[in-house]
Amino acid sequence: MQVHSVLESLQQGILICDQHSRIVFFNQVYGDFIGVPLETAKGHKITEYRKSAIAPEVIESGIPVEGMVRREGAQEYFASVYPIWEENHIRGSISIVTSLVQFEQRETKAHMTLEERVRRFERQEIQNTLLLYGQDMEGKRKAAKELGISLATLYNKMKE
Repeated sequence: MQVHSVLESLQQGILICDQHSRIVFFNQVYGDFIGVPLETAKGHKITEYRKSAIAPEVIESGIPVEGMVRREGAQEYFASVYPIWEENHIRGSISIVTSLVQFEQRETKAHMTLEERVRRFERQEIQNTLLLYGQDMEGKRKAAKELGISLATLYNKMKE
């Protein structure tokens, strides 16, 4: 098992910076979060992409910061930043970021019954199919056929 595969499989954003706060690695989730691919950002200081990044402070102080709630623009997220120690020297930092939207979705999902999750999934599928075929009667007929349900079932599930 390779570390890269493990980091890419996480639902949290992972950022690794060197001792100068330059980006060494981030996973796809973090790349989506900042809107830049790793190939573009690698070698640049994290503060070029996140003005209020605290990785430089953690690298300087050696003191981890855990469970901060941050806001940048329209994004709200939890962040924890840890120094990376090697041979008694700080060699960089690792940041773990979870968007509040992701956190709230996980919390909501954790408290939903299987039946509620299935209903939610069905409604999303119906809405997506109606977007494709249209909201008029003909669109609803096509959507019902595409989904393998009757028109009456489609209407009932839309009411739920």
